[in-house]
Amino acid sequence: MFNHILVALDGSDCSHKALDVAVLLAKEQGARCTVCTVVDVVRAAASMTFATGDIVNEWIAALNEDGRQIESEAIAKYADSGVTIETQVLEGYPPSALLDVAKNTSADLIVMGSHGRTGLKRLWLGSVAESVVQEAMIPILIVR
Repeated sequence: MFNHILVALDGSDCSHKALDVAVLLAKEQGARCTVCTVVDVVRAAASMTFATGDIVNEWIAALNEDGRQIESEAIAKYADSGVTIETQVLEGYPPSALLDVAKNTSADLIVMGSHGRTGLKRLWLGSVAESVVQEAMIPILIVR
């Protein structure tokens, strides 16, 4: 049924649970996985309003390295799973970047974790999962 599963990984426990589910599903379906971590550079740069350009660039480079580390540690866990797993670390607005990857890689399912925030926390922090659900043209599996 599924040939290519895109998994959003941000280093949180819920995103690691989503990866667990995605790998299990991929194994059952004979699908491959693309694990994607998105570094939100706009949010990162905005939090450093008074920093110099060099400091902001160093901070963004560090965030990208953190993203690569998150992915490599997660992928190592599944090295013997029999599932083909590719990784991508991107910069951008997470919902848009995830949807672009899904389209560009011909993914037919997106699996992502949800922090389960509600009320003011959700309003303040936003919801990547909700944004992806609203815009995606393929099925989404949300893991809590």
